[in-house]
Amino acid sequence: MQEQTNLEKVRTSVERMVRNYGERGPYKLYPDETRVESLIDGLTHNKIRYGKAFCPCIPVEDSLGKGNSNVCPCDAHHEDIKRDGCCECALFVSPDFSLRVPGDPETVDEGA
Repeated sequence: MQEQTNLEKVRTSVERMVRNYGERGPYKLYPDETRVESLIDGLTHNKIRYGKAFCPCIPVEDSLGKGNSNVCPCDAHHEDIKRDGCCECALFVSPDFSLRVPGDPETVDEGA
């Protein structure tokens, strides 16, 4: 029971950080809630196991010796979003990000 309570506390803390950054920061959350929830789960796992919410898209072994540079939101996310419209994990996206694929009428515009 203690372990479940800790998991819930850590997940709540990680989710609050992610959602606050998406609401108040310069970027927004990826428009697919299933993806966001999955990434929050990965961040929570890393926070519990390693003591830091390392980005789940980068192997933790690569992150351990780099201090906080790969802790979400990672140092590289600004440049990733500037270049690609989303960070490496696709948790945070530019304000004008869209899921629409040019020329594909099946996709839906989830952007700004």
